Amino acid sequence: MDDELIGKRIAAHRKQRGMTQIALAHDATISVSLLRKVEQGERDCSQSALASVARALRVDAGVLTGQPYDTEEPQKDRIHKYIPELRRALNSWDLSIDLGHRPRPLSDLEADAKDVAHQLQLGRNRRLAEMLPALLSEAFAMVHATDDEQERDTLGRVLLAYAHAAHTVAHQTGYEDLAASVEDRIQWIASFTNDPAAKGFAAWMRTTSIMRDALYEPGLRLLDTVRAQIEPGSRENDAALLATGSLHLRSSLLAGRAGDLALAMDHVEEARQISTHLTTDTDNDWQHMAFGPSNVAIYRVTSAVESGDGPRALSLAEETRLPDHMLTRLPTRVAHHNTDLARAYFWQGKHDKALQSLMVAKKAAPQQTRHHPAVRDVTNLLVRAHRRSNEPLARFRAWLGPDPEW
Repeated sequence: MDDELIGKRIAAHRKQRGMTQIALAHDATISVSLLRKVEQGERDCSQSALASVARALRVDAGVLTGQPYDTEEPQKDRIHKYIPELRRALNSWDLSIDLGHRPRPLSDLEADAKDVAHQLQLGRNRRLAEMLPALLSEAFAMVHATDDEQERDTLGRVLLAYAHAAHTVAHQTGYEDLAASVEDRIQWIASFTNDPAAKGFAAWMRTTSIMRDALYEPGLRLLDTVRAQIEPGSRENDAALLATGSLHLRSSLLAGRAGDLALAMDHVEEARQISTHLTTDTDNDWQHMAFGPSNVAIYRVTSAVESGDGPRALSLAEETRLPDHMLTRLPTRVAHHNTDLARAYFWQGKHDKALQSLMVAKKAAPQQTRHHPAVRDVTNLLVRAHRRSNEPLARFRAWLGPDPEW
């Protein structure tokens, strides 16, 4: 179990490079105290610290997290068998391929896009990995076969939904190279749609790899630039409001990881004000991004966690009451929220509450939770911290291993 701790992997790579803790902390711009606690298994490794340390060690973050998980028998997760086909389909983006049959009506593809978005919101990554290769190949081929501007716009909207799901599957399963290639595809797809939110969505997705490489300041500037291009007419357009609000929330995440909690909270407040102008509840918008009052509340807690302020995160969580519909319509957001809470509870020594939060995340979105590095890191730290038998914790740790049936 100790070998699975991110901190142990960091220590091993640091020693291989002949670096002291002081040198690595300096190069990664984190405190020596934090690095020491992470390496000793007393503190989980935040995404911001992970990105900075990986850059300083000149390795990919996945090397330190051990992702992708469960790729070897007998514990191999079935999702991995779908990844090669997904990769091949995404590589056909600029090729004119003969479908071998008459194209389906665009209405059928739009229906599929809504279904894909629904599966994504429910966290059914395996199902998405299985269905996306054929859908992507078909839509890419149809884009290259038409010169009709309206058809290309419709196909662009469809492809954005497909690509969003493909990116989520790749990113959450630990195939970061594939996720980065999807970000490039989304930039291209957005270029031939008339969707006012498309450019914002492309920038939002682009920041995934930007954050992985700890490029927070450039990422914030990118989002500021794109948001300024959308905002002039945003008050009269729900799609533009959705994009602008989502970009503010994304900026709050980057600012939190950069350690600027004040700026993060400013962006959350901007998002909250934007959410009051929405004409409908779009917390579960099917097209691209979840945005609305409930998601704004979640990001208040996330910002505090990302900046390392456990007490404030838990204080904000006490004020956060998610509506019942979040668990049925957006369980992935509920899972993310409880993963954040688990980290904050662990920092404060509240191990039972940390485990309870992990269990809520598992119930809400099991496939997402099982592949989340923070979940594994906190779980392994909890196991390490418990000197006596803890049956619920042992069962949860076992669940993270062998491939369960859901």
